[in-house]
Amino acid sequence: MKRRMVSALLTVCMMGTLLTGCGGNEQSAGETSANAASETGGTGDEEIVTLKWYMSLPNVAADTDQVIAALNEYTREKIGVEIEYMPMADSEYMEKMPTYINSGEDFDICFTANWSTDYLQFAQRDAFLDISQLLPEYGKETWELIPEQLWKAVTVNGAIYGVPSYKEMGRQGGIYVNSEMAEAYGIDLTKIKTLDDYTEVLKTVSEKSKAENKKVIGISGLSNGFGIITPYEGLVGNSPGVSAVAEYGLFTDQPEVFNQYASQEYMDYCKTVYEWNKAGYLPADPINYDQDTANRDNDFANGTLFSHIISYAPGAAESAAALYGHEVTFVPLMTPLLETRNGLGGLLAVSSGSKHPEKAVEFLNLLNTDEYVGTLIRHGIEGTHYSAVGDTQVDKTMGGTLAAEDNGYDYTFGWQFGSPFNQKWDISYPENIEDLFLAYNESAVTGPHIGFTFDSSNVNTEISALANIVEEYDAALQSGMVNPEEKVPEFLDSLKTNGVDNLLKEIQTQLDAWKADQASEG
Repeated sequence: MKRRMVSALLTVCMMGTLLTGCGGNEQSAGETSANAASETGGTGDEEIVTLKWYMSLPNVAADTDQVIAALNEYTREKIGVEIEYMPMADSEYMEKMPTYINSGEDFDICFTANWSTDYLQFAQRDAFLDISQLLPEYGKETWELIPEQLWKAVTVNGAIYGVPSYKEMGRQGGIYVNSEMAEAYGIDLTKIKTLDDYTEVLKTVSEKSKAENKKVIGISGLSNGFGIITPYEGLVGNSPGVSAVAEYGLFTDQPEVFNQYASQEYMDYCKTVYEWNKAGYLPADPINYDQDTANRDNDFANGTLFSHIISYAPGAAESAAALYGHEVTFVPLMTPLLETRNGLGGLLAVSSGSKHPEKAVEFLNLLNTDEYVGTLIRHGIEGTHYSAVGDTQVDKTMGGTLAAEDNGYDYTFGWQFGSPFNQKWDISYPENIEDLFLAYNESAVTGPHIGFTFDSSNVNTEISALANIVEEYDAALQSGMVNPEEKVPEFLDSLKTNGVDNLLKEIQTQLDAWKADQASEG
């Protein structure tokens, strides 16, 4: 069933490319790598190459060494490679990895993104290797697996420097809601289409919870809510300087490149949440509450928090329900939008100093197309860290006999390692999860500037200054903590004083040049 679903996904999403083979190995973890090698021809007498892989993860699992030993047993036979694995927690990685790269540290593969170890920056400095020519030969299955839009999104000056994580195509903002509480309060969530529609929902929650002598927070996650639920392209990350996506019919009074904070849409959002805060629908300290995710999650689990704004992925509501202990409904406030920054959310890059770039690409190909490797690196060893459920799912509790805190290897989400289409899924996800991804990806609107990457070198001073201004004003405005009628004009004046017009002009100049190049290539 898994191969059928993946095949269907590829047929629709790959813009004319054909999957000639997933390289998927459906053996269980209990089968020997020697048998697997014999079935695929093995590597014979090839010299074993060691690849040093730096990885960024939410946490480093206790049984990592055990899992990597199993991985190496398999990859030695499969492609003549063993991994020297160097995982770090995300915060440590963001601090140390740029230094390692800048100092010329000897490694072969590393995690990179637009939020960690800046992919664009290091690609433009040739710290990463252009693997465009290696992919069709040494990563053929991965090259054909990943849709053209994503390859385009990670292309920098005509070259590809990393393999993006192929998962949901784009971003979709909306609201996670406690379904059981909504039903108990007589709330019809199907009627919610816009943020304004949600005002009556929050009023109902406030009134009915008070009648029950309960203190319930109506909604959280607002401090970056505008950027989550509003479908515009971020051409410079989250900094001022964006482009409207015509299909959504928003920002019609703005030029192609504009300051989103100066838009009527931003003012309307801030007014709405300001009124919500005055009405008592928000946490007492919305910004700090959003940052304390453990407390927020606890409140959402126990019914103290009714809803929060979130960026969605298919099956996430079902998985959240298993986590929180009650049903969860996702209320979408936009159609999925695929932009360049979505492709830059997580990649594995090959170092320009790698002595074995071909083998590095071969290994990345296994991560994305060999089901045994994908499942092993995501879920660990069958019988130790999970039990198999059918052909496509795993049970991390092993039938309720293994507590989460006792599981020495648990990366339920798994996207950091490559395509989840190549990995078995936790049973918290619905059995039809890949069909859900297919429908999601089919519905995504591709931004008109997919593949455009901004070179900030001419306006780094402006960006730095503007970032400080945004930090000073934006979260408070988006959280409803200050009056937008007073603070937005002050915010805009500060942006103007600190060079926002220069930034917008530079973005437009580069965008025009990029479009001209696209036209000439087409």
